[in-house]
Amino acid sequence: MKKVTMWLLLLSSVMPLTTGCAVYHYYGPYYGKVIDADTKQPLEGAAVLAVYYTESYGLAGSTDNYLDAQETVTDRNGEFQIPALHSIAFRPLQAFESYTWFKIFKPGYGCYPEYKKSMPMFVPNGSLPANTLVIIKLPKLRTRNERLESQRCEPVLIPIAKYKQFRSVINIERQSLGLEPIPIN
Repeated sequence: MKKVTMWLLLLSSVMPLTTGCAVYHYYGPYYGKVIDADTKQPLEGAAVLAVYYTESYGLAGSTDNYLDAQETVTDRNGEFQIPALHSIAFRPLQAFESYTWFKIFKPGYGCYPEYKKSMPMFVPNGSLPANTLVIIKLPKLRTRNERLESQRCEPVLIPIAKYKQFRSVINIERQSLGLEPIPIN
């Protein structure tokens, strides 16, 4: 009987951690304009990727978990819009990160936020403010080595299906550098 009682107590103390843990968060919308840092001219065809995460909490601290991603490409005026994302997650001991991570890439230009000369740099590194028009200035890369370094812009730990346009734009740069394209599928 003691073992049954102990198991019931243990189960009843764990149940609140595993059920009823729905968390809801609203992100965005995000909109802005991407321009050449020197000429101030709009950059058409720049890939813009927004990545959303949740945080799990444990004894060793917190870890980020991929939630979702949205992407777009800038229009002829260099403008982009990422629509609002409403999300709900059923994960125990979890919360949403309050910001969205962004990557912006245009062949021949420094990748935002990896290329530190991209301006402005929003904190935390790579986030953009919601409901605010932002102007991102990407510096033109001058050498082949700079352009090769900019290839590190590809996101990690995100399903490829969520950033096909972004990968296509990276492949344009890779092909112009004489590199093999990265598979899109």
